Amino acid sequence: MTFHTMTPNRKVSAAAVAEAISRLLAETGQPPTIEELREALDVGSTRTVLRYLLELEEAGVIERWAGARGLRLIRQPGIGDQTIEVPLLGEAPAGALMDAIENRLGSVRIARPRRDREQLFLLRVRGDSMNQAEVSGRLIEDGDLVLVRRASAANPGDIIVALVDGQATIKRLKLGPHYVVLRPQSSNPAHTPIIIEGEIAVQGVVIDVIKQGEAALWQD
Repeated sequence: MTFHTMTPNRKVSAAAVAEAISRLLAETGQPPTIEELREALDVGSTRTVLRYLLELEEAGVIERWAGARGLRLIRQPGIGDQTIEVPLLGEAPAGALMDAIENRLGSVRIARPRRDREQLFLLRVRGDSMNQAEVSGRLIEDGDLVLVRRASAANPGDIIVALVDGQATIKRLKLGPHYVVLRPQSSNPAHTPIIIEGEIAVQGVVIDVIKQGEAALWQD
């Protein structure tokens, strides 16, 4: 009787699994399930995915807990100097105000080397109230990631992440004599400026836009 050994799938590695986690996190805004990872990696068995998840967990790259999406990236291995790791803190509306809940989903590698990386975070945009606003020549569209520099103050004309009565929004800042205007820039006429008497809590200034699928991933 002749026995045949299985040839390992050489396109799959711990780095490839980590890369898929980072990509799916950037694209969907939530950690992937094991089945979603299996499909993304084009492998036949979830056991392969589980084996590499265990390897990544033991290496301190990911953290896992019970639940279909019980997964978080802690760090990313083998990174070059041309990318930086930035925390993804959840979603923010480019539309109506919504409750501001900071929900760290993990970290994403982006090809934006900066010295102020410790002050940066990412938010996923929901809504179309800023879909005609440009940052670094890129429109802010529904589903994009915006790169935000933490700041408690901003200049007129900046696109900011602001809290108003505990709710968050992304808008362009305009100052009046005794009031603040959070101005949309949209193709949708339903969006109107938000006028606030007094001060607002600025959380940061939007400095770049990362389109869907553009998040840089670490190399094998």
